[in-house]
Amino acid sequence: MPFILRHKFSILYFLLLVLSLLPILVKFANQRNFLRNETELYSPNLATINSVPELVSFADKLALERGVDLKTDTAAYVQLCSELVEKRFRFGTATYEISDNWIAFFMGKLFWHHFEAIVDPNDILKHSEGLCSQQTIVFLNLLKNKGISFRTVGLGFKEGPGHFLSEVKYTNSWNLYDVSIEPKWAAIYSKNRSLEFYLKNKDLLYLVYEGKISKESFALLLRKVEYGKPNTLPAKNMLLFHHLTHSLTFIFPVLLSWLFFLSISKSRRKKKIEALKVTPLTKINSF
Repeated sequence: MPFILRHKFSILYFLLLVLSLLPILVKFANQRNFLRNETELYSPNLATINSVPELVSFADKLALERGVDLKTDTAAYVQLCSELVEKRFRFGTATYEISDNWIAFFMGKLFWHHFEAIVDPNDILKHSEGLCSQQTIVFLNLLKNKGISFRTVGLGFKEGPGHFLSEVKYTNSWNLYDVSIEPKWAAIYSKNRSLEFYLKNKDLLYLVYEGKISKESFALLLRKVEYGKPNTLPAKNMLLFHHLTHSLTFIFPVLLSWLFFLSISKSRRKKKIEALKVTPLTKINSF
């Protein structure tokens, strides 16, 4: 029997093992180039902040330097956090590379691009770019860590156009924040009021977004508004999917290694049994 046929399963397991190990052993360089939007507040110096605890620590440090007390002036602290997230990211998409989570990577390429879009705040912070939803996720995790109430705000439709921002509660009212498009709140007298307020005063909202989004596009976005549950972080199902697939990227090599060695051992045992069945020729002495 040819060698390949005898060991077909062992060869298959070995090839799959090599494929599953490649993303772990080889770090693919991210060759995507992003053009910086000159109107963004992005600061490259903040790229060293790579986790939520680091972001919280940096926000507290800024608050101490500026004399901002969370307990006595929540609005000032939230504004500080908003500016920090705005400067931490430029607009783009933070996605998993093949070396980070190859299952999510390939599912994103083959089926639905959202599968590879990162929703874990600590993983988002490993990138310099983020979508409106990704930057908002980081912002909300910062607020949650400080015990500040929030809720998500979704504008538009899933098929587009769409936008994702948030409201933060202080002084017994909801206050609108957009850390990705970075509206010019200083252009109006009633800044960071609730979306409900701006829906009744749309000219004010158009004014703060002037030069960033057209009136026509904003009119489409405001046709549908969805509020999230207070203090509930978005994308929980996708977060679970990413954590599960990330674990599988380590489980698969272990499983395939076990199957490979099991197949090799089985093949050797079978070979020994076959060898024992063969009776050696002996000379028969006749008398």
